[in-house]
Amino acid sequence: MNIIQQFIKSLYSPETIAKFRMQKIGKTILYVFFLMFLVTIPPAIVLGSGISSIYDKAETHLVNTFPDFTIENGVLHADIDEPIIVEDDGEYIIFDPNGELRIDEINDYGNAFALLEREVAFVSGGIHEGISYQDFGITIAKPELVELVENLGGILPLIIGLLIFFIYVFTTGMKFVGIFALSLIGLFLSKRNAPQLSYKNLWVISAYTVTMPTVLFAIIDILQISIPFSFTIYWVIAIMMLYFVFGHINKPRGATHE
Repeated sequence: MNIIQQFIKSLYSPETIAKFRMQKIGKTILYVFFLMFLVTIPPAIVLGSGISSIYDKAETHLVNTFPDFTIENGVLHADIDEPIIVEDDGEYIIFDPNGELRIDEINDYGNAFALLEREVAFVSGGIHEGISYQDFGITIAKPELVELVENLGGILPLIIGLLIFFIYVFTTGMKFVGIFALSLIGLFLSKRNAPQLSYKNLWVISAYTVTMPTVLFAIIDILQISIPFSFTIYWVIAIMMLYFVFGHINKPRGATHE
């Protein structure tokens, strides 16, 4: 059975997952990387297009909408009384040198680029990044920043690619942590339901068991549906799926329920 067939079967078949328990660890690790690659593709596309779109709008409004300003000693200075907030096709460009908006409030705008009093903030596809001007350690005026942004456009695909790569590595790492945690839960459950399983068997089973909840919540994230207690629901689904897998593993002769 190839890796795509394993993926499809793991979405709905505890019986098939039970048969994977003798599989080599190396193939299972490769499967986890494959699974996370699949679920990363849609948000990566959304993130990439969002960054490109916001970059184009930010460049336009930086030149045509924002007043003259300077960034000096880590602080944005401009002669305006209230923030400038521009909505452009559902994306927001924000200019606030007076500190009226906090960086955490930028999340409320969904997709946004903001020059705040002490930092620049960017939000797209649920990814929130903020960088303090102090970290740059330079004094810069509007014309110089416009030139910098224009030059940045040439390496924007590289920046997006690196960002997606780091997201993939991080989420894959967290998935391995989750698989380890589920395998420990499986170690406890297996004492009654499948005592003949080794820890290696349990780890392999757990890696395939997380397929269905991982894909389900990836779809929910793409559709931007908010579900209360999503973390708990994920684990309930994963543990139930693991329990069903155990039901398809034959008990050794002489084993009885307590």
